[in-house]
Amino acid sequence: MAKLCAEAGVPVRVGVFRPTAPDATGAPQAPVAALRCTADDDSWDAVVTAVRGQRRSTGAGGAGTGFARDPRTGYDLNSPGELVYEVQIRENDDGLGGHGPRPIVVFRLFEQPRAAADELILWHRRAGLFTVVPPVEDPKARLRRERRRFEHRTTAADAAEVRITDLPPNLVEAAAAIDPAALCFHFPRDRSGRYFRSVVVALARDPAIRPHVRTRWLTARAGKDGLVVGAADLISANQPHRWDLTPWLWHRDHAGAARTERWQVARPDDAAPVMAAVGRSAWPDAFAAAGVAVEPDLVRILNGVPHRSYRAEVTGTWVANLYTGLTDLAPWRLAEAYRTWHDERTRHGLTTRDPVVLFGLGGLGTARKPKVALDHGPLLRLTYTGGNAVLPHALWTVPADLAAHLYGFAPY
Repeated sequence: MAKLCAEAGVPVRVGVFRPTAPDATGAPQAPVAALRCTADDDSWDAVVTAVRGQRRSTGAGGAGTGFARDPRTGYDLNSPGELVYEVQIRENDDGLGGHGPRPIVVFRLFEQPRAAADELILWHRRAGLFTVVPPVEDPKARLRRERRRFEHRTTAADAAEVRITDLPPNLVEAAAAIDPAALCFHFPRDRSGRYFRSVVVALARDPAIRPHVRTRWLTARAGKDGLVVGAADLISANQPHRWDLTPWLWHRDHAGAARTERWQVARPDDAAPVMAAVGRSAWPDAFAAAGVAVEPDLVRILNGVPHRSYRAEVTGTWVANLYTGLTDLAPWRLAEAYRTWHDERTRHGLTTRDPVVLFGLGGLGTARKPKVALDHGPLLRLTYTGGNAVLPHALWTVPADLAAHLYGFAPY
């Protein structure tokens, strides 16, 4: 096996393996000879041992093509059974299983040494097999998309159509303060520039209600003709389009908010260097220019490299969804976005131990989903969560009125 691995360029070394299970008498088992292999970055390690296994039936007729081994006696080559090769691979925990720091991700028994060597060789090459080239957006396509959005925004703002439906008494005052032009201009748009039909924008609520509690909101949705303002029961923390923290997007009394409050820069030119990197899809440069740190696991995905070999097959999906999620990100706004979220949680006596989610990466059917999250620093992290709480998009994306300046369009 060592020779086969060496011929394939897989570095292995002779070592020992200490079985964790006690022997049949309850005493610790003696160390056994093994072949070992470790990742260059020490993220995983593999061990191959010879064990005694028992052939097991895998179908009608009793034809045995698989093996099992007794963890108490299998490593004793004087015990009954056939000589087979055990491959164990442990990899750093990715946060999904709640295991220790390095759970077993591969455990297989092989009858032939060639098969066991192939398993190790393929694992060693696995990251390279699933590495993808990160997408690079065409700057001209981005400019065309932003122009379409701007044109639709200005047209909607110039002839603002906002219909207010029957509201509960506690939301009437907030509805009366709506600036129709601002609401129509800032309402979320799809790539064609039209209103997102599926989006619900949460405008106002009772600020005394904790964000994780369902409460009555003043909302805006896209209707057949313009926008429709109504009421809905929503969980505040779960709303990606929540505007009570950014009232200048819709409230006439906040129309004069300072640029530093709206944009987190005093002048559009202050954001231009970061946006120039964004326009090249050079996200590492954009994050560095904005003072945003990115944890190593997320850096690997950003570079098109599997963050774990065990889940390498989802790399293409994660890379595509990561770059899609970053499309409208304003990196320089992340520090203030985190402070806003942190301060609200603190006011309500809620924990801020975990990072707050920006968007998901998909690709897994597990209860805890892989997501991109923001932590103190600011620091972008890969996290796993079964919750639906998110950081409102209006806090961390490029504001529509700032985009008008950045892309050279006349502001409304």
